[in-house]
Order: sequence, then C-alpha cells, then structure tokens
Amino acid sequence: MNLKLGFLSILFLLFFSCDQEEKVKTLFELQENTGVQFANTLVETENLNPYTYKNFYNGGGVALGDINNDGLLDIYFSGNLVENQLYLNKGDWKFENITKKAGVLSTDNWSSGVTFVDINSDGLLDIYVCQAGPPRDNNRHNQLFINNGNLTFSEQSKKYGLDITGLGVQANFFDYDKDGDLDCYLLNNSIRSVGNYDLIKDQRDNATEKGNKLLRNDNNIFVDVTKEAHIYSSAIGFGLGITISDYNKDTWPDIFISNDFFERDYLYVNQQDGTFKEQLTEQFHSISMGSMGADAADLNNDGNTDIMVTEMLPKTIQRQRNKTLFESWDKNALAVKNGYHYQFSRNALHQNMGDDTFFEISRFSDVHASEWSWSTLLFDADNDGLKDIFISNGIYKDLLDRDYLTYMANEDQIKELIQTDKQVMKKLIDRMPSKAVANAIYKNTGDFQFKDQTIEWGLQQPSFSNGTAYGDLDNDGDLDLVVNNVNMPAFIYKNTTDSTKQKSITVQLKGTLKNTQSIGSKVEVYYNNDKYSVLENFPSRGFQSSVSHQLTFGLGNCTNIDSLKIEWVSGSVSTFTALKTNSVYTFQDPNTPLKGNSKKEVSQRSPLKLTEAVVNFKHKENKAVDFNREQLLPEMYNNEGPHITSADINNDGQQDFYIGGAKGQTGTLFISQKDQSYKELSKPFQMHASSEDTDALFFDSDNDGDLDLYVTSGGKSFSKYDYSLYDRLYINDGNNNFTTSKTVLPFKTPISTSTVTAYDYDQDGDQDLFVGERFKVETYGVPSDGYLLENKGNNWYEISNEKALKNMGLITDAAWKDLNNDGKKELIVAGEWMAIQVFKVASGKLINATKEFGLENTNGFWKKLQIVDIDADGDLDIIAGNKGENTFFKNTMRMYIADFDSNGTEESIICYKKGNDYYPIVDRDELIGQIASLKQKLLYYKAYANATMGSIFTKEQLDKARVFDVNTVQTTLFVNTDNKFIPVKLPNEIQYSNVTAIATTDVNKDGYLDLLFGGNQYLVKPQFGRQDASEGWLLYGSKQKNIFEKIISLQIKGQIRDFNILEINHKKHLLTTLNNESLQIYEIQ
Repeated sequence: MNLKLGFLSILFLLFFSCDQEEKVKTLFELQENTGVQFANTLVETENLNPYTYKNFYNGGGVALGDINNDGLLDIYFSGNLVENQLYLNKGDWKFENITKKAGVLSTDNWSSGVTFVDINSDGLLDIYVCQAGPPRDNNRHNQLFINNGNLTFSEQSKKYGLDITGLGVQANFFDYDKDGDLDCYLLNNSIRSVGNYDLIKDQRDNATEKGNKLLRNDNNIFVDVTKEAHIYSSAIGFGLGITISDYNKDTWPDIFISNDFFERDYLYVNQQDGTFKEQLTEQFHSISMGSMGADAADLNNDGNTDIMVTEMLPKTIQRQRNKTLFESWDKNALAVKNGYHYQFSRNALHQNMGDDTFFEISRFSDVHASEWSWSTLLFDADNDGLKDIFISNGIYKDLLDRDYLTYMANEDQIKELIQTDKQVMKKLIDRMPSKAVANAIYKNTGDFQFKDQTIEWGLQQPSFSNGTAYGDLDNDGDLDLVVNNVNMPAFIYKNTTDSTKQKSITVQLKGTLKNTQSIGSKVEVYYNNDKYSVLENFPSRGFQSSVSHQLTFGLGNCTNIDSLKIEWVSGSVSTFTALKTNSVYTFQDPNTPLKGNSKKEVSQRSPLKLTEAVVNFKHKENKAVDFNREQLLPEMYNNEGPHITSADINNDGQQDFYIGGAKGQTGTLFISQKDQSYKELSKPFQMHASSEDTDALFFDSDNDGDLDLYVTSGGKSFSKYDYSLYDRLYINDGNNNFTTSKTVLPFKTPISTSTVTAYDYDQDGDQDLFVGERFKVETYGVPSDGYLLENKGNNWYEISNEKALKNMGLITDAAWKDLNNDGKKELIVAGEWMAIQVFKVASGKLINATKEFGLENTNGFWKKLQIVDIDADGDLDIIAGNKGENTFFKNTMRMYIADFDSNGTEESIICYKKGNDYYPIVDRDELIGQIASLKQKLLYYKAYANATMGSIFTKEQLDKARVFDVNTVQTTLFVNTDNKFIPVKLPNEIQYSNVTAIATTDVNKDGYLDLLFGGNQYLVKPQFGRQDASEGWLLYGSKQKNIFEKIISLQIKGQIRDFNILEINHKKHLLTTLNNESLQIYEIQ
C-alpha cells in the first residue's frame, strides 16, 4: 500500500511539474499553425554553391506593411532558390498566402532585400525587391510591384527607372534632398571575389557601374546621381546594411553603410545641397571588420541616434577559438596605413556623443559577440521605455571553421579531389561543419548596459536566421517579430507583454502628397515628467528587411503622456498633449514648414579652449613591436609616455615643467620667463636620449635650497642589460643649470622603472625616494620590486632593504600621502596584477598596511593614482585609473607565469575564467608559436576549443607556476571613511576606456572639486581591439558628497598620458601630453 501511494505521489509530482513548465510564459512565443509556410531552402550543387557564389548563405529578407489598409500588418518574404511569398494578415494570428494571385512570385530570381514603400503616392504600399545571385544574362533586375488596390500587383520597375541589375542587397527610400518626394539609396554588394586586390590604397575612389547607387526622384523617374552626390560606388563596396538617420540632428537624413570583408564602413553626412560628405574616419575611432546588418536608434534616450552593427564573432570562447581567424598585427597596421581604418572582429555598438563623435562600446555593453550575425534591430521589446537589441544568427555551413580550412579544404586536399572526384565542390561543401545557433536578444537596463535575455524571453530556438522585422501584428500594443531562416520554416513570434502593466502608444503618420507615409519624420514623446523617447520613421532596417511604418513607443506604467512632438520631414512641427497610452493615433502633416528649421543642435561644449602653443614639444614614440619579442602579450607596453612634472624652479611664481622623451628622443625642460614665454632647455638631457623617460620629479636632492630633477628610465624596448635603463639624477647649480649627478645611483643592474616620489621617511631632514620597477623587460608579468632610496647627503643614495617592497607586482604609480591624519605620510603604490598597496613607516621600516586601510581586495590593472580630499571631509581619498570595462580584460582574469617548456625562459599566460576553469586568451597559433612542444597536443583547433590550463599543462607544471588574479577592472573612487577606503561607482562613461591621467580642479568655480580623466591604448592586438572610446572626461562635483552632477567629453583626441594644471598669463591651463603627439595646452574657461 505504501509503495503504491509512493508511486502515485511521484507520478503526481511529475505531471504537476510538467504542467507547471508548460505554463511558464516567455516574452516571445513562437506561433504555430499561422498559415505561414515559408522556408528559404538552399540546395548546393556543383555549379551553384558558396565557392561559386560568395553570398550563397546570406539568406533572404522580410518586410512588414499593411498592403490593403485594413489595419493589419502583412508579411512579404524574399527567397533565394525558392519563390518569394506574400501573406495577408487575416487577424488572430492567421495568415493567407496570396503570392500567386497577387502577382508577386518573382519566379526564377535570387531575391534578397525587400521594402514596402508607397512609390506612386496613391496611399497603397508597393513592394520593391532587390535581386542578387550569380551573374546571368536575363531576369536579374530588381523588381517593383505596384499595388493595384485589389490585392494584386503589377511589376513596373522599368517605368520608374528602378529596373537596376546588380548584386542587390537592399533599397532604402527617403527624401535626402527635402524636395517632398522619396529618393532611393540602392545598396549593391560587389560582384568581384575577395583576395587579389585587398588593402590597396584609394580603391574606393574608382567608380563602377554595378556599385552602390543614389537615385534621385525626378517626377517618378529615379535618376542616378551617385557621382555628383559624392557616393562611393567602387568594386570594394561589400555593403550589407544601409541605415538612415539624422545622426547630427540638423534635420537632414544621413547615411551609414556597413561593409563586409576588408572595406571599412561609410558615414555620409548630408550637406543640405544634394551632396554628401563621407566622414566615418573623422567620427568613428573603431569599427567592426566584417560588418553585416545594422540598425540605428536612441538607446539611452538622450536624443542622439546610436548605431549597432553585427559581425561574425561567436559568443563562446570555444567557438571563437575554432571559428574565428583574427588579423595579425602587421596586416592590421597595413590596412590602417592604406586607408581601411581601425577594424576589429566583433559587433560594434557606436554611442553617438552628440558632437560628431561616436564611441564604440560593445565590450562595455557585452554585446560584442553573438555568433555569425546578420540582422540587428533596436526596438523596445518589453515596453519599458528602453530600446532593446535583437540579433539574428547562424550560417548553414561554417565557412570559417579553422580545422576545415586547414586540413580539409587546403590546397593539397583540393588537388587530390580534383584528380579523384568530379564532384569537387560538392565534396568540399559536404565536409563543412554545420550547426544551428540561437538568435539573441539583449534587454536594455539603462546607461548602455544590456542583459542577455535570449532564453528568458523565449528566443533560444537554434536556427540559421537572416532577415528580420518587427511590428505589431495583432494590434495589442507591443512589437512582434518575424524571422526569415535558411533551410527551416520562418519564425513568427508573438510578443506577450502585459499592456496593463507595460503600456505603449502607437503613432501612424500621414505625410504630404509625394511621401504619404511621411518617411523621414521624427516623433518625440515626453512622459512621467522627466522621461523621454524618440523614434524616426525610416522603415528599411537591419538586414535586407523593412519594419512597420507605425511607430510604437514603450512607456512603462505611464497612463497619459505629457506631450508628443512631431518634426515632419516637410519641415512642419506639431505638438500634442495629454494623450492616453495604449492607444493608436494618426496624425497628418500640416505641411506648414517652419523657416530656418535645419539648424544643427549642438551638444554641451567642453570648457577647454585649445590655445596657441606657448612651447613646442612633440612626443615621438619608437616603432618597436613588443609582439615580436613576446607572442603571448595582449598589448604593447612601449607607449606609456610622455609624462610631465612641474615646479617653480626659478622662484618667479610661475610653474616650470619637464616633459619626458621617448626612446631616442630628448626630454625637455621649459622654464618660464618674465615675458610669459618659456625657455627650452635640452641640456644635459640629450646625453640620455637613448633612454625612455617614464616619470620625473623635481625635489631638493642635496638640501641646497633649489630643485633638482630625477628622471626614471623604463619601457620595454630594451635588453635587460641596456645601460639606457638606468635612472638619472640631474643637479641644479642654483642658476637653473642642470648637470648629471656625479654620484652614481645605487642600482646594481639596469631596471625598467615607472614612477618616483619623494618623502623624508626617516625624518633626518632630507628627501628620500621611492622608485617603482615597471616590469622585467624580458617577460611581462614577472613581479617587480619597489626601491626605497635613502638619502645619505651630497646626492648619495643607498637602497634600504625593505622586504615589504619585494615582488610587489607591475608598478605604475606611487605617492607619499598622510591617509590617516597622524602627521606621517604613508606610501601608496599601484600597478598591474596587484592591489593598491599602502605602507606605513614604523621604526624606520615600511610595513604593509593595505588590509588595515581596506584595500586588500583591489587587484587590478591600475595605471594612475590621484590622492585628494574629493569630498571635503578633511581626509584624503584615492582616485585610481584602471583598464575600464570596454575591453577584453575582465574581472576574475588570471595570469600564470612559468617556464612551461623548460627552455630557460618564462612565459606569462593570461586567462579568462569560465566556471572554475581558466582558458588562455591567446589564439592556438600564438600559443604553440611560443611553446612549440604543445603542437601535437593541440594539433586541431577543435582540440584547443575546450582546452583549459588544466588540460593543456600537467598538475606539476601548474603547481610550479606563479599565479596572479584580478578582481576589478573599473576605474574607481575610493572614499576614505574612518581610515577605511570604500569604493564608489563612477559614471559608466569613465569605464569606456582605460585611465592613465587624472587631475582635479574646480573648473566651474562652484567651490567643489571636479575630476578630469584621460586615457586610451591603441597598441593592442587586433583580436582584442584597441581602447579608444574616450576623448577625456570632465566629471563635475557637487555639494552632495561623492555624487557627481554631470559628465562631458573633453574632446581631446588621442592617447592621453598625463595632465598638469598650472597658471599661464594668470589663467588656469590644462597641459595634456599625448603619446606620439604634440603637447596640447587648454585654457580652462
């Protein structure tokens, strides 16, 4: 009896659990039995396959629009080897295939992009379909199906001049010249193969007949104005995305083109005279390499249009190792040199800063890797007022599988197949791996932070997805999703948002006579007193697709919006107030343009004014490539200068300053003169031009009442025996004449130093020095020492034997400051792969007090310290510059150091942590290039895909390794609270790049200290991507402790290395040093 009851109980629990699982609702639900049976089926043949046609697996598009004005969105799918299909929305998630009777079959065509647009201005949506496929003589032109008003269409492309032949990708219809009608940008992918003409300079200037086209609408005839409008139409235009928006807020539409393969993307800025100016390299610091689809929208509700571009970087480290071939440093440098800009293998999220600058922050937002991706759409999926990111993923055959390319499709294998088999292509393709992957959706949580909700929101079905479109298919106030797939049925997703909790408002625009859908108009919504959202009416988006012309705003729990403003493409402006949410509103363009309504909105300007140079100094970095010496390095370390130090040397009340030189460059001393100019001194510093100056300090070495100069020598471009690594002490004779000290500094061997700071730690009346060692030049990562130089008088120093300073880490900065207000200074030291460390002086010795001050868990990549009372509470706080979050460096990274191959040289291997395992960050080829003994173990890339330190090396090898961990990459403010330092989060923008320069001053004269940050690091391996998403930041302080009012960009381009604030002509100035650039001097206004 008990056994029977137990069995029944188990059955009940099982059934109950299953029932519970079935009831779990997700945001998106895949609809079945809708009547939609479209599948873009591709079958490879010997004559038609990805080898004979490079875009074979690019897939088809999808368009949403109401073709019969019944209030329901209909669907058009484009197919490649299958016929296109048009589905009429019958309501209640039922669709009818009316393709044949509608006359839109597009038989025997390779269709790609599709757009719903009212070409003939009759109020009915027409269909424009781009044609692609392998070249042939007939039936290749794009098609225009004119809506007859009775659910039938007539193909009339020739009548309108739109019967264009090429490798069509997508058409975008918009009024670029503001003459009231719709023009067209036609995106054509180059028909040429990739390879023989890669990276040749100025290729994009060579126009071709089959390239991209800008077509002006002249009385319903589309005329090619590509050349006169300054649009590129070259054979290297491998465009896959065309994204229109008013990026600079001057009310004129601009054009962003995402290009695949080696060609860079384009940004065409509308010049308001029928022409465009291509300005991508001026406005973007980094872009994606194999750019695919793209979309544009305001992701942080600041009124500026941001851009998301997809690429092919897989999401997991396992697939990245096996499916991605990264560029070498040399090839990347060649591409940049020849005008192809800074391209990197990852998705790109470009934040529009509102000042004609975009920052690429995909790694900060964690949307940089999503698989082989095609479309991206930016829309508010959950109606919370923030636009989310959807990405379609998958390619039917893994064309870039590295084992396939290396072992199954190499030259020898192909020759063998040619000799033994007539079906060479088919055999090669059959050998290609194939794996469906899930699409991705990222929830916007605000401030460019996103959370992967693919599984939670119900989009985890593996697929080979391409074109996608969103629209409210069931008129319930949320946006549904339609996805075109290769070799599987299309997805129709219902959005299940509860509109009683997450409300919305939908706007339908009625335009003027020749632009009935008012394409190009902008709608802004103000709600809940301080919230804002904006949408632009440009339906062609993503990849080969177009979305609904209706604009749906998610508004959270808002019941009534405060106001709605429409900036019509005609130039009219309309404002409406007190509109109820969960409603659809239709508005008509009054066609009463405002005069002078094309003025560009200007973002808040920097308070810095670049002045004419009062001194001439240009840093000239050496061109050494650190990767040639250490293959496992992720970035170079020979570009950390120049640094600047200042003091009043000649006692005239004005600050003088010394700027360090690079290897092979003389450092320079600038001394102020009575006429407010500066005298430039290069003697005796030119004697040490072979050294790289890494830091400098004015202090009174010999207690004679004047300031002497200590200069540290460092860098990585030296042998460990090179005398150029010795630091220098220059003695002031009292008349500002400096000579090299006759007394030798006490270092027994050359070391690469990074920082120097002075304090009379032994209280004997003279200044002692702390000098930090940056690294061991032969192997990055081996811990370095700190040195306490005890001043014995007459410029004689002895190294104090301080055990606490041994093997500290990779020291970058240090300072003596009184942190606990006891009248004695502590030594604070920062560096990479180490905590911020604090040392107290006790009984003439340094004692590590890091834990006492609460800093024991701060292991980071620290580069800069600024110690100041930021909150005006009477004690000193610490501002510390770190790597930031927009980088491949992450919290929980680990570095192993050992002689893994027993050849007498140590290697440092940096790893990601995934679960409890550590995965080397380097590529398999790099690892076996450094440690050749691993080649047999890691013969195949798939063997390396899941390889961890524990599987690559023996336990004995790992036990012998020194291990270093990092637990924070954030630049951080540590607030001193009862002599314990508490981390305070800084604004996200500070984390967009590394921070190597920090200064504090009261910029706006409100009595509160403001913070200035600078950084960037360009010399990073291409697979990791350079850090460039900063032009310096100004963070305004406020009366609220540790709360900052606002942040603005300083608009200083380059790799900022140091700040120094001083008075020039009785005005406060910011001196800014930049690596390999001229000194910049800004008046603080």
